[in-house]
Amino acid sequence: MPAPIWRDGLALLREPGFARLFAARLISAAGSAMTPIALPFAVLDDLGGRPSQVGLLIAAGSLTQVAMQLFAGALADRGSRRRQMIGADLLAAGAQGAIAILLLSGHATFGALLALHALCGVTFALHFPAAVGLVPLVVERDRLQAANALLSIAQATAFAVGATAAGILAATAGAGFALAIDAASFAASALLVAGIRPSEQLRSQGTSFLRELREGFREFTAHTWLWTIVLQFTFMLMAWFGAWAVL
Repeated sequence: MPAPIWRDGLALLREPGFARLFAARLISAAGSAMTPIALPFAVLDDLGGRPSQVGLLIAAGSLTQVAMQLFAGALADRGSRRRQMIGADLLAAGAQGAIAILLLSGHATFGALLALHALCGVTFALHFPAAVGLVPLVVERDRLQAANALLSIAQATAFAVGATAAGILAATAGAGFALAIDAASFAASALLVAGIRPSEQLRSQGTSFLRELREGFREFTAHTWLWTIVLQFTFMLMAWFGAWAVL
């Protein structure tokens, strides 16, 4: 990152609104990184399950996230991004907390984990567009590049730290402890975002929700460079993340 952008990004941390958003994204990213590491331990060690069940569990969360992503983006534009991010984080905290309690109490079943992790996929879909769209409402337009650069670096670092911590916790204390920390991270993120006072959000007016979805999809397919890149990365991530998440 060029030095001026780096300095601008650090200067933004002195602003309460961005500092809260930065901390929320950092904490939730670290927590989210724990899930794909802890879940295989939960299935194989706690439940005595099969490797195929690990794949089914991860697929359930991924499929619900993909299915909900387009709707979640439209909802973030029509409603309050701040409230959507808070709601998604609280719902994720509840779902992950329930998984942790079931594992720690010895009452977990594969069906319960499957349903709760599918719900987590919905919360992840709701969280992402709201979190990204909230940045321009907290940071001035001419400082967005610095803000997004700092957030990206922080999230990548937090992801690595969270994944490492999850592996250590799951192997020593158990997957339930790792997922309990993940649940707490979502609750902390919601609390931090609740204290942000963003600028006024321009909302869609005069069009139906379904019409906006159709218009957005037409705009997406109208740009060949855009949908081909998305298609390319879809197959790349299917090949890479599918193997990485299971192994």
